Amino acid sequence: MRPNLKTQLVCSMFSLYLLSASSLVWSATNIGRANLGADPTLSDTDYITDSATLTITSTTLAVVKKAFLDDNTGTEIVSGSSVVKGSIVKFIIYIDNSTSTQSSDIRLEDQLNDTDFTYQTGSLTWNNNTTNSAASVATIFNDTNASGSGISLSDAINADVASANVAVSPDLITMGAHTGQTNGMVNIPAGKIVSFMFRARIN
Repeated sequence: MRPNLKTQLVCSMFSLYLLSASSLVWSATNIGRANLGADPTLSDTDYITDSATLTITSTTLAVVKKAFLDDNTGTEIVSGSSVVKGSIVKFIIYIDNSTSTQSSDIRLEDQLNDTDFTYQTGSLTWNNNTTNSAASVATIFNDTNASGSGISLSDAINADVASANVAVSPDLITMGAHTGQTNGMVNIPAGKIVSFMFRARIN
């Protein structure tokens, strides 16, 4: 038995400690003042002396990574669990775009420690247009899993929207138009979740 899965999973770039992270939202109110009119030198009456308050709201989208048993049940492996050496784990990385605007050109990478994990060739899947914002973890799993609504991807660089390079150490799994592994562009439609899944063996 591996004594502590948390120790093992932390070797991957996104650790299980990020699982409870949620999106952060900041708001900033900017007030504009201006004299807007046809000709400020003429004594006409169409000036707007105080413009309406302009509110700008920005949202930071959180990246979440979770681990699951490799039995298609969607059973999550919680932080601190023990897992038998040689077991296969399914990882999901996802971003929830809860806004009303598409998020364009999303780029992610996961550095998988190839001493502790062996990436399972041909296991990449993804989904970006089925899962609604704020869906349950079970729904995200099913919509990303190959036996559900997940779309299978090639590991090859430049072939799809994600790729896995196991020729480097640590293994580099990238999503979107990453500068080192130029995949296809990844967009997240408004009110949707983009999610990626891959499998790895615990060494």
